[in-house]
Amino acid sequence: MVHYILTSITKIFKKKDDSSPGDKDISDIVSQMDLIVDVSEQTLSDKKTLAEIEYYINNIKIAKKYKIPMVIMPQSFGPFNFDVDSMYIMGDIKDILFYPKVIFCRDQFGYDEMMGYFGLDNLRRANDMLLIDDNFELPNVCSRFYKPDIPEVSDGENVAIIPNVECFNKKYNDRSLEMYKRIFESLKAARKEVYIVCQASSDMEICKELANAFRHFENIHLVEKELDCVEFGMFIKKFEFVISSHYTNCVQAYRNYIPVLLLGSGAKFTELAELLGQEKFCFDVLTEEFNSYDVVDALNDYIKDPDVAKTRIQTRMINLQEKSCFEIFDELKW
Repeated sequence: MVHYILTSITKIFKKKDDSSPGDKDISDIVSQMDLIVDVSEQTLSDKKTLAEIEYYINNIKIAKKYKIPMVIMPQSFGPFNFDVDSMYIMGDIKDILFYPKVIFCRDQFGYDEMMGYFGLDNLRRANDMLLIDDNFELPNVCSRFYKPDIPEVSDGENVAIIPNVECFNKKYNDRSLEMYKRIFESLKAARKEVYIVCQASSDMEICKELANAFRHFENIHLVEKELDCVEFGMFIKKFEFVISSHYTNCVQAYRNYIPVLLLGSGAKFTELAELLGQEKFCFDVLTEEFNSYDVVDALNDYIKDPDVAKTRIQTRMINLQEKSCFEIFDELKW
């Protein structure tokens, strides 16, 4: 079991002057690491399975076992409303969260949840790291054989739609389909070219279903290629605005000053929109109060004049980038 976990640690950085690990046993490799940086998505939450949570905290236990410094970069945490049978996991979480040098929460809700339940001294608030920094050299993070494959789009006014399969569960499926029907109708009337983009393999079927259901709309196109983060960062720049139910794609769009219609669920979406002054364009689609007519009204505001939102996003982004979670590496002198 330990060997399996070691093979899949979230992110491991090794100093450049170290020798190549070659064919060493994975436990030997991990024991020689200088630093472990966790860049997970929201995993410590009652929305995840116990197996996923245990996997997450086991990675921290491995770092502790080998005395490897660990930094948990900005991510979402909570809620922690476990049932009686699952409550034991809270003790396991509390016992290990003291180990990382720092744990960054990217939203206030998660910070309050973590501090309220665990009272951690190593807990800090920081905005999502993708919002703050785009200054990386591709050859430093990708093989020299890597070549981004960016899908072609038209030269017209383009809009990207990024669905999330979670919005199409049994309870909300019909309502979500009706919402997208109204979105597609508004975009067709506005003569926008629409590209349905798959963010993850699990979303491909719903992307195909949407494209097929509205295939009579000649302006709708399906991007069947699942883009990696580098490709998506390049691809997103081709769009006037984005309609997304995935948090990371919203962040990537904002980083490029592209307006977003956020159709997600949870505090992380709400706080992200507030951070960029985009509250009126954020909707929790998994609540009983949700109304798709409000989404269409917000969409029409973007259609009329996206530059207003773009200017506000750009202004807010300048202030956000003055201080970042990356300063932790200076503190660690690494």
